[in-house]
Amino acid sequence: MDMLVMISQALLYVCFAILAGGFLLLLIPSIYRPDVKISTDYLLISALLVPILAFMPVLDITLFIAPRLGFSEALQTVLLSYTVGNAWNFTLMVSALLVLVIALMRSKEKRISAFIALLLTFGLMLTIAWSSHAGAMDPIKGITGHFIHLAAISIWVGVVLVVGWCATNQDNWLKFLSWFSKVAIGCLVATALSGFLLMGVMVDGYTDSWMVSYGQGLLIKHLFLIPLVFYALLNGFVVKYFLSKDAAFNPIPWIRLEGIVLFVIFALTAFFTQQSPPHGNYLTDDAVSPLFQLFHGGIIDSSSTIGLTINLDIVYFFFLALILVGLVLLSIYKKASIVVTFLISCLLVVNVYIMLMISVVVR
Repeated sequence: MDMLVMISQALLYVCFAILAGGFLLLLIPSIYRPDVKISTDYLLISALLVPILAFMPVLDITLFIAPRLGFSEALQTVLLSYTVGNAWNFTLMVSALLVLVIALMRSKEKRISAFIALLLTFGLMLTIAWSSHAGAMDPIKGITGHFIHLAAISIWVGVVLVVGWCATNQDNWLKFLSWFSKVAIGCLVATALSGFLLMGVMVDGYTDSWMVSYGQGLLIKHLFLIPLVFYALLNGFVVKYFLSKDAAFNPIPWIRLEGIVLFVIFALTAFFTQQSPPHGNYLTDDAVSPLFQLFHGGIIDSSSTIGLTINLDIVYFFFLALILVGLVLLSIYKKASIVVTFLISCLLVVNVYIMLMISVVVR
């Protein structure tokens, strides 16, 4: 069931991205973006999936307490008494309104409908933030941080995914980059600030959290931000330069690559948010991450802390990271397949991850 919940949360974030990106692009005049065919069916399916996917954590808790109460009574208890159940009730109602707005959307009133639908999408994100771990631990900071984090990353990912996969041409690409680069930077800053806010709520010590699965997921997610920021800069500046020199240059594969990395981060976020957050006296033998144990298999208990050291092996991995960065740049210069560039980026993340893990000293 845990794996089903993780998959459902990853798909839920994708639905939010499609909705936020799709409605935002409908609000942007066509002269400031390439021609994008945003199918109403995709928006409708995404809106319909939101309450279904958001129901998985509710079902998980229901099945956990069902042996004592019976399924029907357990479901009623969760929906009426638990925060996650109350939040889902609002998710269902707002989703119904969103589906109605999309179904009644007409071409002449599409921008008005898109604005209303975007507000409802943000409302759905707020209900998800309400039911989050962070919201339960600190209602004000947790809900605020989770909502800003989800909204910012959904706008960024959504525009990238919709333009990357639904654009029919590359017309007005420079005009598109002129405003989207600023939006992406704003989303990155908002994501970073809200991320720090959430870590203050959820994590007692960042490096110490690496000993458990939640911290491992958080670390890997942050490492994938390295190629993400790199590709964001690429799409914002390098692509602009290529287009100024060659009008036939096709920028769409590179924004698709940025979208792929963002999707990986979404999936990682869905994974680690379902783990127990490292807060309080959390470290037991069962809680230690199997990934962390691959590098440090000694005795780890609640008094264990993490320090970092530098040795010759770490220097080797550092220079290997520089070589991989060079290979990424070379693949871009040679206009290699986005699959090749993405695989090199993954190798870079793995390399930096191993470098950090072997630099860890458990005290």
